This record gives sequence, structure tokens and C-alpha cells, in this order.
Amino acid sequence: MNLRNCFGGRAFTIEEAAPMNILDRPQYGFLKTDPRLRKNIIFLTYGGSYAYGTNTEGSDIDIRGCTLNSKADLLGMGDFEQVVDDHTDTTVYGFNKLLSPLINCNPNTIELLGCKPEYYFVLTPIGKQLIDQHRLFLSRRAINSFGGYAGQQLRRLENALAHDAYPAEAKERHIKGSCENAMHLIRLYLMCLDILEREEIVTFREKDHDLLMDIRNGRYQRADHTFNTDFYDLLNELERRLNYAAKHTSLPESPDMTAIEAFQVEVNERVVWGEI
Repeated sequence: MNLRNCFGGRAFTIEEAAPMNILDRPQYGFLKTDPRLRKNIIFLTYGGSYAYGTNTEGSDIDIRGCTLNSKADLLGMGDFEQVVDDHTDTTVYGFNKLLSPLINCNPNTIELLGCKPEYYFVLTPIGKQLIDQHRLFLSRRAINSFGGYAGQQLRRLENALAHDAYPAEAKERHIKGSCENAMHLIRLYLMCLDILEREEIVTFREKDHDLLMDIRNGRYQRADHTFNTDFYDLLNELERRLNYAAKHTSLPESPDMTAIEAFQVEVNERVVWGEI
């Protein structure tokens, strides 16, 4: 399969483009054999901790991407939405399917447009066009979408801290889980601030790496594994910034649906006419 990596400026095969030849492993063979994928993939990238730069030696590898809808999907009775491979924790969204959560600034999908450039294993011109136009999808909807996810993380954190009578074999999982929830809570706030204050999607948290890893490694926990005042001071400051940014952001209430639809029509017309 010969797909183009636009950041590098020349065509790459999947095998060449993937860091450490990850996609050359046998378990990823479906990316080259599934007819809904293959040459239709417009981008593939990391998801999860590798995407954020918070991975450790034992972290799982998640792959996320987008593939074009087929002519049959667009003109016939096809209803393709995504390919999910649980064995490799890979999700490849159909182009039309992906646009909906992007429009709502869903954290799990909007982050795919802000990954580290070299982490796009596969990137075609259409994929790069989608990423370059990421501001089309940014709006005040991020306040509720990111805030909702952050609220979920906070509730998980509070629930974990409220239960201190764990069996011995579950204690380590509890400690690790509470630290990871706390880290993701802070990461979500930081990503939302980037969107509201600078209209940027910053998925790879290079500048925040040490802070996030300190939280993940338990350095903001007391001996009883509850979080210390430094963590809550940080959380309160981020909440203050987020409330201010929500009131003063220059982002519109909703994304530019006219421009998004024009891009969607352009891409799908090219599929129908066999120009891709």
C-alpha cells in the first residue's frame, strides 16, 4: 500500500511510515486487507497515552484513524461507520462518521487533529487538509464537551478516594487508577484551555509532560493515597482559567457548518467520481 505522508513530502508505504514498524506487525494486517481501509485510509495516528506523551514502558498501543466512505456508502445502501479491532485496540472512523463528533468538539476525536506530526503513520493530502482545517471544528461547544469529560474523571477520582477498604490484591489497581484519572482530568483542562485561549489542538503534551507524569506517578498523593493540597490548588487554578476563558474566548457558539459541509461534499464528490 502506497499512501502519502504529507509532512515528509514524499510517498510512504504503511511499513515505512510507522514508528518502529508498528503497523508492519502481523496483527495489523487487516489495515492492508480490509477493503474499507487499504488505500482509502486518509490518516492513522496514535491514540491514548502515546498520543499524549504520557506512555510508560508497559503502556498499550492504541491506533486511531479515518478512512473514506466508499461510493456504495455514498450512493447505495451502505451504512459503514467505523472499523474496530479489539485485538490491537484500533479504531478507524469512516469520514462521514468522524465529522459528527468533530463538530461537537468531542475530546476523543478532536484530539486526532492535533497529534505530533511524526505520529501520523499515514497521512494523505485529504487527511492533511482535514488536519490543517481543524479550526473549522472549534467552537464554544468545547466548554461542555471537555467539561463533561473532565467532570467524569473528577467523579471517578472522588469515588476512588471515597472507598478505602480495598482487598489487598485490589489496592495497587486502586492507587494506579486514581492517579491516572487525576492525570487525565488535568490533561483535559489543559487541552480545553488551548482550544479556548489559542484556538489550537495540542494532543502531545510536551510542555506539561513532567507535571502529568508526576501526577501519574503519585507525587501529588499523601501517604494514604488521597491527593494533597498542591493538586487541588492546581485544579482550582485551572478551573478558574477555564471559567474565564469560557466567558472571553473568541470562538463562535457553533462551528462553521457551511464550510464543513462544503469540505465534506468536495471529498465525497471526488470519491464518487473516482478521483481518489
